[in-house]
Amino acid sequence: MKSKLLILFLFVITVSFGQTIPKINSLIDAEIKANKVPALAVAVIDSGRVIHISANGLRDVKLNKKANINTPFHIASVSKTVTNMAVFKLVELGKIDLNTNINEYLPFKVKNPYFPNEKITVSLLLKHRSGIKDDIKFYGPHWRNPNGDPTMSLAFLKEYLVPGGNLYNMSHYDSNPNHKSVFKYSNTGIALLGYIVEQISGMSYENFCQKHIFKPMNMKNSSWFLKNLDTSKVAKTYIKNNSKEFVFKGHNGYPDYPGGQLRTSIKDYSTLIAGFINADNNQFILNNETKNLIIPPVSTPHLGYYTWFIKAINNNLYFEHGGGDTGVRTISIIEPTKKRAIIIFANHPYDFDELYRSIEMKMWGE
Repeated sequence: MKSKLLILFLFVITVSFGQTIPKINSLIDAEIKANKVPALAVAVIDSGRVIHISANGLRDVKLNKKANINTPFHIASVSKTVTNMAVFKLVELGKIDLNTNINEYLPFKVKNPYFPNEKITVSLLLKHRSGIKDDIKFYGPHWRNPNGDPTMSLAFLKEYLVPGGNLYNMSHYDSNPNHKSVFKYSNTGIALLGYIVEQISGMSYENFCQKHIFKPMNMKNSSWFLKNLDTSKVAKTYIKNNSKEFVFKGHNGYPDYPGGQLRTSIKDYSTLIAGFINADNNQFILNNETKNLIIPPVSTPHLGYYTWFIKAINNNLYFEHGGGDTGVRTISIIEPTKKRAIIIFANHPYDFDELYRSIEMKMWGE
């Protein structure tokens, strides 16, 4: 029954694709005409429906190839919202307990050397409070020098986190005794969640997401790896040189890929988010109880949230996650109670705060 309802839901969402709102189009056109960004993909969801979806500008500047709503964009750390769903799919299936020691799920032991008796849980990883830190000396060359798909598997985490590993350093852990109550962003922690998904499911992380997220949601232009996409159709990522020209340095890729390497189209991702905020209609890959666990009422911000953050935009509160990388800036903004969302993918890391604030004001300003 649920699968039939999901198919019906996808049909309803699909027939609305292609719609645009002139007042939003004018904002997007102004950004592109001002040479701020080669391409912008934007979706707006209101009352649970995708009411605006567009992709304007160029996915390839040199070849003058236009972006469209099926163009896969690198979405950087907005990828973490998908890793969140992968983890909670296993929570829902009873395979993961949020408060169990992660060592129950791993083929090696992860211990903070400063607090060896401390339990690190999936919940703490999702909330960026695990005490596991990013080593810029290790990640920096991968993050700064785009070179396509990583050559390392997620098994690198054993070398990074376990004493004796060729990447190990005590500084990969937080020595602050209060770290569980202090938010500290950790790409490594999210990558570790992806590895846990692999260990529990017995599948590669890519295959798990394809089976349990992308294919059920009809996300045909989504993958964690370039090798699974037609790269000629993927939006290239651009920086500006000294002459203010857009320059492509290469496609991003790094070992901690569950934290930021997903490529997806605005059509695919807006379908996913529309499904998420409509989970109360039993039309999503996760049930409504799981959705409410992921994004509880905003009255308890001091406890932290699972992956998403709270953001005030104009006079309203939203859950949001942003992303930034070489040649990339993205954001996903949702208000689950009113079933609203704004999603923006840009293939240049410019400041689009004014854009989403203007969209929010035009749509829901009071």
